[in-house]
Amino acid sequence: MNTPISAKAKTSAPWALGVFAVLFVVFFFRAAPLELDSVRASNTPDQFDAERAITRLSRVLDGTPHPVDSAALDETRARLMQEIRSLGYSPELRTANVCQSLSGTAARCAFVQNIFFTAGPATNDPAVVVSAHYDSVEASPGFGDDGIGVAVWLEVAQHLKQQPPTRPVVFLLTDGEETGLLGAQAFVDHQADYPFKVGRIINLEARGVRGPALMFETGHPNAGVVGDWAKNGARPFSNSMMTAVYELLPNSTDLTVHINAGFNGVNVAISDGLDFYHTNHDDLAHLDRASVQHMGDQALGATRAFVAGDWSIDQTNSDIAYADIGSRIFVSLPQVFALVLLGLCFGISAMMLVRPSRDGGWQKLDWRAFAFPPAFIVAAGLAAFLLQQLLSLVRPEAGFWTAYPQGLNMAIFSMTALVGAAGLSWLAPKSNREAIYASAWFWFLIVGMGLTFAVAGFSMIFLIPGVVFVLAGGAAWLFPRYQLIFYGIASATLALMFFPMLHLLDVMMGLSISAMFGVVEAMVLAPMLAMIGGIASGKMKVMAALGAAAVGAVVATIALPAYTVERPLALNFTAHYDLDEGKAAVFAGARAGSLPEAVRDQLTVGENPSPPGGASNLASRKIAFTPPGKVDVAVISDTTAEDGKRTIRLQMTAPDARQVRLRIPGAANPIAVGFGSSLYALRAGPAETYIVDVTGRAANGATLDITLAPQTTVAKGGTAPWLVQGFWTGLPDDAKALADARSDRAVRIQMGDVSITTGKLALK
Repeated sequence: MNTPISAKAKTSAPWALGVFAVLFVVFFFRAAPLELDSVRASNTPDQFDAERAITRLSRVLDGTPHPVDSAALDETRARLMQEIRSLGYSPELRTANVCQSLSGTAARCAFVQNIFFTAGPATNDPAVVVSAHYDSVEASPGFGDDGIGVAVWLEVAQHLKQQPPTRPVVFLLTDGEETGLLGAQAFVDHQADYPFKVGRIINLEARGVRGPALMFETGHPNAGVVGDWAKNGARPFSNSMMTAVYELLPNSTDLTVHINAGFNGVNVAISDGLDFYHTNHDDLAHLDRASVQHMGDQALGATRAFVAGDWSIDQTNSDIAYADIGSRIFVSLPQVFALVLLGLCFGISAMMLVRPSRDGGWQKLDWRAFAFPPAFIVAAGLAAFLLQQLLSLVRPEAGFWTAYPQGLNMAIFSMTALVGAAGLSWLAPKSNREAIYASAWFWFLIVGMGLTFAVAGFSMIFLIPGVVFVLAGGAAWLFPRYQLIFYGIASATLALMFFPMLHLLDVMMGLSISAMFGVVEAMVLAPMLAMIGGIASGKMKVMAALGAAAVGAVVATIALPAYTVERPLALNFTAHYDLDEGKAAVFAGARAGSLPEAVRDQLTVGENPSPPGGASNLASRKIAFTPPGKVDVAVISDTTAEDGKRTIRLQMTAPDARQVRLRIPGAANPIAVGFGSSLYALRAGPAETYIVDVTGRAANGATLDITLAPQTTVAKGGTAPWLVQGFWTGLPDDAKALADARSDRAVRIQMGDVSITTGKLALK
């Protein structure tokens, strides 16, 4: 007859500390499942060649930023077209003046030039459209974002030239993505001008320079496109929770525009190395070759799978829930079926709370064990929040964890473990492992059920460990001698599913919301603490050891530098000229506490009012009033239609300006902006300010039609005036000393250093 392990063994301090030590090690190395395979030394003819793709990319990009509608982009486009021709294709251009208004209160406009070419048969059948963008932001060479996508598709194009697909595959390289998804919008607006039909889309992106290629966005229904993507033959990194959360966020890529237009497809991106995203360090030296290989393997395999796939499923309403397990196994189920199974696991967890005893009957509910998980989750979230607030009082930098996020991560995890040990010691000291196991999983699954009812894509990441929980719980009941082994298997499954996900959350969202990390870690740790059981003796030793670990992690977080060369501060400088006041000042784009000392010593906080739209209390100093140029805006016409809508046509003159911005007060109620031949809707109030940008060389001479809602005025007494701003790349001579003091621990980002003029626009 099997006999359970003694009560003394399961509550001793050494055993508890041993379990916590294992959890600390596993959490510290939580990113291990995300490590990529090394770049292959040789490839078969059917395999993606990462080195060849990188070599080709180095011929297309010369290390110069190449934003939309710029001379640098013209040169990049010429080299790209030549590279495509060298592969045996005949690339074509489609140009357009286009705007995009994703937020509803801001429109961005530019002149774009999309490139496309086709592999496979010349038929009217819907094509697999594979896309990436070839422009960059003003401050970045763009080797990651989105040079990686361009390099991958050019290498795929070579494969498809050698082995032509049975369906047409169209390579669409868009312009103006960084300005507001403008190339994709131009494609959607002028699809009739393109000689192909869209079937499915694979888009490649980057939000960093390294890490695995994650499939993070899909259209709907998703069963067909996700199922075929999963046949790509590369290690899968994706789950339906990730894609569901992405749909709720304001972030967008070219695929978002295509999905909004009714197309279907998948989006794949690398996302680690966020510190170099949109900076001058997004260069060839920092682009990880292993990431290029992983994205290339996925792209080539998915393209072949899409070509061979059955697209009829795309016409159904079939959505699936899915997840990878350690990037080695990919599991998917119809969403309804996944929800039913998750509900079944939840029901079994409820039954296990009052599990049957071996001598007949049912055991009583252990209320202390039952209360432990929710108390743990709430207390851990609060502890993580307070920890971050206290650290912020000591560290003046806005993102003091940037250089060494592992320090703050371990501080949060240590604090969470300490809270968990306190719960086991004082809330449930006499609870046995079975009661803690059942209670923790019950609350884990109730959270999963709630999130799944709200967003169906969450089901799989809770279902996979939930199934293991049921099997392990049943096995532990039947074979109590091996209880710890079965509970360990369930804990390992939880760690494999959620610890890498916590790392990805850190990579993609940062640690600014520490409370969220405390909550998730407590939710995951609670079932694992069944390995310990109630700590009835030696509790002070356990608490002291975990407290020491927490203090050590906190001290390390305080002592470590906030920024390094590899994880730098994002820092731009802006020279602002108020044309109406005749005043000028230069502003640092980061908070004073984060600035390098050599920069901070030259500036004063609050000395000058921030530019319109800028953060308050920026560090600044006055500079000479020498505007880099002038933006003239002329009213060409001002008409009111029968329905009361008023349209004001404006023409801009802005020699050498990189961008012109109109800041329209909300009281004017703008409802649409026209640029070129198209009209783009804005959201009808309420908004404090509406923004319309024209970026690139087209800003000089651009004509805009601003349509106002009926019965509104442009300006009247007490109403803020319209403002016009001009943006010029670079700083004046008397501000360049600041840029020179930036140090190698700070980088330019987005538009980089700019000079801006602001003036009122005289309208009635």
